[in-house]
Amino acid sequence: MSDSELPPDLRAFLYSCVDAVEQADIIVLLHGSEGAFTAGMVARELGLTDGAARHHLETLVARGLLQIAVGSEVSYRYAPRSGELRRFAELLIDWWGHSRSAVLRFIATDRRSPLQSFSNAFRIRRKQ
Repeated sequence: MSDSELPPDLRAFLYSCVDAVEQADIIVLLHGSEGAFTAGMVARELGLTDGAARHHLETLVARGLLQIAVGSEVSYRYAPRSGELRRFAELLIDWWGHSRSAVLRFIATDRRSPLQSFSNAFRIRRKQ
């Protein structure tokens, strides 16, 4: 199955809301759970660093796919902000279950224009 066989709605959702495989992993993980997860729990479950997990979780909160709760620790749960986002996320979860490789290929490909990729090669990056 090729990436072009993914439904147009799923491709649009992935293009606009999911820019890393880890984000798709988090959506699937949290969707399948009744409770909330801390960044550390997500990191351990998916083999990420705490910082990477927190970054992806915060990105998904900002995109309206997860809800954050602040208690003794910050935790996250699957809670799309709208019915439309829920429908798209569930489409991702469905395809993840039966054609994960096609979804992974789509997310992993550089979806920017060739001109953007070329110009980014010359950007000056700060040392971190």
